[in-house]
Amino acid sequence: MKRAIVLALSVILALTMAAPTVLARSVNGVKPVDVSGRVPPQFFPGTCEFPLQLDLSGKAKLIHVPEFSALGSISTSPGLDVTITNRDTPENQATFNITGVFHQTTNPENGQVTTVVTGRNLLSDPVAGTVIAIGNFSFVLNSDGTVARPLEGEGQLIDVCALLE
Repeated sequence: MKRAIVLALSVILALTMAAPTVLARSVNGVKPVDVSGRVPPQFFPGTCEFPLQLDLSGKAKLIHVPEFSALGSISTSPGLDVTITNRDTPENQATFNITGVFHQTTNPENGQVTTVVTGRNLLSDPVAGTVIAIGNFSFVLNSDGTVARPLEGEGQLIDVCALLE
């Protein structure tokens, strides 16, 4: 399977890389912070045949929970919206509420990262494509970033590429 346009590089995870102030060290600590702004293209390339532009409006937070060995981190984004624009045809854009939650665990034996997403999330996967996932979904990445198990679950998937063509 070709190297994934990493499913885990969702908007939420991209935010944690683009805005280090989002990071929180405990469940009872810092409140979500404003992460409004443009996501650098390298953090979310997507799978469309055209380049995407992502503009965020809202808050996010990454919670590290090492004290619970079964759960490595939780990403949350209360009140977060994303406007996705086809950069080749800028009039083709759509805004989505992406207030979902990511739960990530790492298998210490093989380094695989299992991500469970609930709610409304923006995801990118070489099989599913670039989608708004509404419901309960999961995927597994190998330690090298390739897909061990593609996106699967229950709910609705909105094909962002088809919507913005």
